[in-house]
Amino acid sequence: MKTYWGDIHSHCAISYGYGTPARALDNARQHLDFCSITGHAFWPDMPMDIKQHNNVILTHFGGFAKLQHFWPDLMAAIKGANKPGEFITFPSYEWHSMKYGDYNVYFNTDDAPLLNAPTLPELARVTGNQERMLLPHHCAYIPGQRGTRWRDFDDSVSPLVEIFSNHGCGESDDAYYDYYHTMGPRVKDTSVREGLLRGHKFGFYASTDTHDGYPGHYGHGVLGVMADRLDRESIWSAMWKKRTIASTGARFEAGIGLDNGLTGDTIKRAPEMNLAIALTGSMPLQTVEIIEGCGKNFRVHRLPVSVLSTEFVPGRHKVKIECGWGRSGAVKDWELDAAIKNGKLLGTTPCYRFSSYSMDEEKSTEKLRIDRNNIHWTCRTKQNPAGLIGGTHFAAGGTQSIILELEGNKNTSLELKCGKTAITVPLEKLLKGSLAKNLSGFCSPAIKIHRAIPKNEYSFVYEGKFIPTARKGFIYVRATQVDGQTAWISPIWYE
Repeated sequence: MKTYWGDIHSHCAISYGYGTPARALDNARQHLDFCSITGHAFWPDMPMDIKQHNNVILTHFGGFAKLQHFWPDLMAAIKGANKPGEFITFPSYEWHSMKYGDYNVYFNTDDAPLLNAPTLPELARVTGNQERMLLPHHCAYIPGQRGTRWRDFDDSVSPLVEIFSNHGCGESDDAYYDYYHTMGPRVKDTSVREGLLRGHKFGFYASTDTHDGYPGHYGHGVLGVMADRLDRESIWSAMWKKRTIASTGARFEAGIGLDNGLTGDTIKRAPEMNLAIALTGSMPLQTVEIIEGCGKNFRVHRLPVSVLSTEFVPGRHKVKIECGWGRSGAVKDWELDAAIKNGKLLGTTPCYRFSSYSMDEEKSTEKLRIDRNNIHWTCRTKQNPAGLIGGTHFAAGGTQSIILELEGNKNTSLELKCGKTAITVPLEKLLKGSLAKNLSGFCSPAIKIHRAIPKNEYSFVYEGKFIPTARKGFIYVRATQVDGQTAWISPIWYE
């Protein structure tokens, strides 16, 4: 089983947003395994006070009408982009609701219908002739203000719940990454953890909810699916089984076992249960926590992680290369070459973000070509926006990064070239800390090579006994890196 990464909640100009579906799909292909281009479609209980909500009404009615007109074109684009073994797509649309909270409707087909309903139960009914799922997102808003209404949540049609997006983290009312969108603050009663404590069984997903036509914008949310193959049926089946990892952006690998159960399973309770956890990230792991749901309460168990050290040990390391910065308003196209000397490149992980492009520009600016130990990378950056994770909706942007995984020793070095700027640095020196260069002096665009991270710092293994507190409950794992990137692995239930 392999973890495939995608973004199933992203928008473009097909309803209200930016960028064509063709450009959005090409952006996604450069760094994701699967995606969905979601159209804003319906809002049956939209506030209709013209004095107070005129702009909201104009934006949404206009977007809904556009989607109706272009829906056949979107279905054709989704179908044409679906390539088993290479890149997978799913049709979807968004259904807003003040009362029930917002849901996206996903289909396991090439040609999906666009169906509306006045209530959530009725939406489930009218779409029931299709192989579909209804997934809530940005759950933790105020009840009646598009927060998830758990009393109407239906596990049989909603196997996953969005725990993170550019709106923030909806895990709980005190989780990192609070809600600061114009829609208001987050609260306990609609939070994801509250839904679990009320007895619902669902896995986790994260997604960008980008409106920039850039699925998978790093730091805004991405979904990892543990599946046997990269095809629509395998990804769909794994989502129904809740074999998922929700991440802010970093690509984690995770294996969680509780007795004979795996992520997403429900197993028989025992007085003492065997718990096994294996995790890998891209930066040093700062915390690994078991969140235990016991009755109507929860407990957080924090596990010990590796000590960070600058003592060099030959073996696997991860090194992030990052480019961007510059004065406000700066947009730059980059062309970089990197080479591993006296070592072996094992793999690369893109950490791409939206950057400016015109509506008639159909091809992504982020491209990566690998030839053994040599990398040629092109990308575009715009100035870093304010905010912890790089803006929301139409205010996205920031640096571009790739992470190199390599095998090396004291003779291994990294060579980096960009125009007239060249950097050569031994791997052993990178273990002690990062280095950076401006391309042309103060406040000009810059390149940074981050500290080399040895395998024992970005990986974690644990085996121990878990003693359940309640007659029935659940556990899930939350892991956070030193850079704040966080993953939530879907629960295992016992009863």
